[in-house]
Amino acid sequence: MSTLPTTPIDVSSLPRPDVIPRAVMRQLLGGGDWLSSWWSVVGAGVLVVALVVLAVVRRRRRRRGWPWVAVSAFVTVLGLGLTANVIAGYVPNVLALRVSLASWGFGEAPGLKHGTAQERGGGSGQGASTATHVPAPADLRMPTDSLTWVYTPPGYDPAAATRYPVVYLVHGSPGASGDWFAAGNVAQAMDVLIRAGRVQPMIVVAPDVNGTGPSPRDTECLDSTTGGSQVDTYLTDVLVPWVDAHYRTVADRSGRAFGGFSSGGYCALDHGLRHADQFAAILAMGPYADPGEGGHAMLATQAEWDAHDVMKYAPTIALPSPLTLFLSVPADENSMSVRHAAQVATTLAGRGVDVVWREEPGQTHTWTMARATLPYALVTASEHLAAS
Repeated sequence: MSTLPTTPIDVSSLPRPDVIPRAVMRQLLGGGDWLSSWWSVVGAGVLVVALVVLAVVRRRRRRRGWPWVAVSAFVTVLGLGLTANVIAGYVPNVLALRVSLASWGFGEAPGLKHGTAQERGGGSGQGASTATHVPAPADLRMPTDSLTWVYTPPGYDPAAATRYPVVYLVHGSPGASGDWFAAGNVAQAMDVLIRAGRVQPMIVVAPDVNGTGPSPRDTECLDSTTGGSQVDTYLTDVLVPWVDAHYRTVADRSGRAFGGFSSGGYCALDHGLRHADQFAAILAMGPYADPGEGGHAMLATQAEWDAHDVMKYAPTIALPSPLTLFLSVPADENSMSVRHAAQVATTLAGRGVDVVWREEPGQTHTWTMARATLPYALVTASEHLAAS
């Protein structure tokens, strides 16, 4: 496996993205409701205390108090769940919950009015989001009911001559395709950044990289040699051609970026570097540098696993030019994954890759961080992708 670098990695010379103005960031990070509010946690706590007091009073009066104890236990669990969600940022609002549930196969996928808890797709100054199934050949052993989410920018017309660059975003593990449209709030981010003139109009595609067979919820975007899904081949030979055939895209590497968060950040590094002939920009947010336990389940031998260890092949893999790498990590964290990311960044920068390094202040490895760093990734992609 990858080992921890024995000496500090100096990233001070790596370029940083321009800071996005606070007024724009306030719009980008909006759209939450009671599911992501500390006030809901406080309210649940107050209710638990009141229910416990009521149960004690009833018991002292020789009345049944256990129903209120049971209710207080339920509210306690609810409060703990709300606390975890506020910290992790996975479900910012009720609509995001519906998106996530639909991506996991529960209920219908809603149309989205971005950044709110309302449903509507498209409109003036507003893009549209849809969920669809991209079919795959049976021999790839991909799930048959997965959803791919697609954002199209304001003014998108499938009959017009204009073509748009595409940003592909991969979820983490465990996760599903809707995560970027729910926890990541990517549609809201694109709408705000386009209005602010920070990004060009782009299409965003969030596929499902879960699989079947060994390690179905942690495929690491690999082609399994242990009987599981062929996720790498699906992304390369099925998804990208399907998107180019069904949308007005810039259908070559100059108009494509590939990104992800957490294990999806590893996918961005490994898949993006090994298929740099398809992608001009890689957006690795909170990434790992090796395929981890999911890779051991997907791959039959240590040699196969080593072939997907980014730290091992970054110094020698053949890379086209130009190639841009956006890489973001939590600030002030000295974990193994952060130090590995720094080593990959400096190695590739030394080989001529245009590396943009972002340390996300006040964040840890959560979807709150992913949502905060996504705008910087999208701005970097926009600056390095071609339009028609």
